[in-house]
Amino acid sequence: MDWKSAKILLASTATVVVASQVVKKLCKYFFDQRKTPDCDPISDDTCSDVLNMKNREINDVILFSDDVVRHTIRVPPNKDVTICESRELNCFKLIKYIKSARETLDVCMYLITSSEIAEQIIRLGQKHVLVRIVVDSDMAFTPPSQIKKLKEYSFIQVQMNKKSILMHHKFCIIDGPKAIKRKNVLKAYAEKLNVHAQFARHPIKQLKPKPVRGFVMSGSLNWSTQAMVSNHESVIVTSNSNIVSKFEKEFESLWVEDEPVLMSNM
Repeated sequence: MDWKSAKILLASTATVVVASQVVKKLCKYFFDQRKTPDCDPISDDTCSDVLNMKNREINDVILFSDDVVRHTIRVPPNKDVTICESRELNCFKLIKYIKSARETLDVCMYLITSSEIAEQIIRLGQKHVLVRIVVDSDMAFTPPSQIKKLKEYSFIQVQMNKKSILMHHKFCIIDGPKAIKRKNVLKAYAEKLNVHAQFARHPIKQLKPKPVRGFVMSGSLNWSTQAMVSNHESVIVTSNSNIVSKFEKEFESLWVEDEPVLMSNM
């Protein structure tokens, strides 16, 4: 073999080796991407997003404070509760919890003036999340209340508290079990009334919905820009089933049901 042939052979070998390494790295990259979960794992930073969207086991505290303080406390059984008192981050986190609703959103709020939160509620309704809102009658239409705007959408149900005492609650229930059951009853009743679906030659097969774990957010915070920007406020977020059940019971005591089909089916 002459020197020219040897150089060609060496160059070809080197090219093959480099190409194989590139292919190997590309395969590894795409394989790792497929293995990467949708939600990034919680890092050491105590301000990391603690919402596990997969199973939604939540124990969280949101504090609106003047100082940026980051710390983690431990509650039984060996659960970390992350507290981060940054106003900007906590506004983002609060809205992210609201946006996570998949089936239902029940809101019991003395005052709603935040246009950002109102927009998120509208978007949830447009995604077929069943929204019910109870507000205090005295504050419902006091500017800059967002209730008038929300009532413009037929898919958002709003009721003013009809009791004589002040409705000062500030909580919301996301995907509560009773609310989801109510939604399923409404859906079944609507399908029963759908004459076109009854006579369809090939009815659409309904997929069984995936189970959703509900949670509640409650505290001193009204959904107002003033409260989030200027006040000292706190919000506890939990998926504890006993706590969620108690808040659902309270919401149902305030909500005036006007759909006879529910009374006969629930």
